[in-house]
Amino acid sequence: MAARRMGLICLLLCLCLYLMPCSALAVSTADAIEPIAPDQACSLTMTYAYNGTPFEAVPVQLYQIATVSANAQYTPTEAFRTAGLVLNGIQSSTEWNTIRSTVEARILVNAIQPDAAAKTNQAGQARFDGLKPGLYLAAAASLVQEDGYSYFFDSALIALPGLDVTF
Repeated sequence: MAARRMGLICLLLCLCLYLMPCSALAVSTADAIEPIAPDQACSLTMTYAYNGTPFEAVPVQLYQIATVSANAQYTPTEAFRTAGLVLNGIQSSTEWNTIRSTVEARILVNAIQPDAAAKTNQAGQARFDGLKPGLYLAAAASLVQEDGYSYFFDSALIALPGLDVTF
């Protein structure tokens, strides 16, 4: 009975942490300084670490949400075309968080397969090469247990190539 109660408490805690709002920092495509080369491949390296300690063998998946034109306008990919996403002219982190949540739900409901997947190396890095320019959702394993601690990772929206902007 105690084990069942503890399991239920853990499940509720995980659910609460999963549903906690997360801030996303992103810029509008209108802020791009240079034109984008939509035919040029991009690369992305993501690092998963805490207090200088890297996490090895964390699965990371990338989902391309939209392609991007030379004038920095997003067009949803086939998997997200009917999701009702407004991806251009966004000015607030609240708008980006809504997009992120919508995309995550669509991936779960429709069992969308990632466009790329990797595991972090000994340095805690997952590297992706040969990516098409556009907007991606990066999702890592949401829970990693290491040395008796539990670490939670949230997803992130990533624009490739990164927009060179001045704040």
